[in-house]
Amino acid sequence: MIKNNLETVVEENKVTYKKYFDVPVDLLFEVWSSPEHLTEWWGPDGFTLTIKSLDFSNGGIWEFIMHGPDGHDYKNKIQFIEIKKPNLISYKHIGDGEGDEDVNFQSKIILETSGNGTNLLMEQIFSSKEELERVNQKYGAIEGGKQHVGNLANYLDKIK
Repeated sequence: MIKNNLETVVEENKVTYKKYFDVPVDLLFEVWSSPEHLTEWWGPDGFTLTIKSLDFSNGGIWEFIMHGPDGHDYKNKIQFIEIKKPNLISYKHIGDGEGDEDVNFQSKIILETSGNGTNLLMEQIFSSKEELERVNQKYGAIEGGKQHVGNLANYLDKIK
């Protein structure tokens, strides 16, 4: 991976984002798993985050609200599938926590030590190619993912 570049690959029902970060793997894992950090960077440009609850464990649930720049609140609910500190966070997005599962996909965050830094591989897997296209058209999912990783990079630059 090339330092400071974000590589995005779309294949059928999966979007993969790859980026090198000049920080240790333990710090990158902490920034993905700690409420104090998540509220500082999570989401696309212009969004803020309120965490309702976070059980960062295998099978645990994370409920949060993303506050959009348009003033709209987006409720989200995630269930963690597998966590292996400091290299893997796997979860499924299970809607808004109130029965609306308009957006339902799995994510896998893989962190690998590379020299003094860490390679990030973020995969978003949808049920079908059509579902990925629908969510991308309705919510701008692919661009949002790029901005999400960009906001993570900007935050890490501030704290390292």
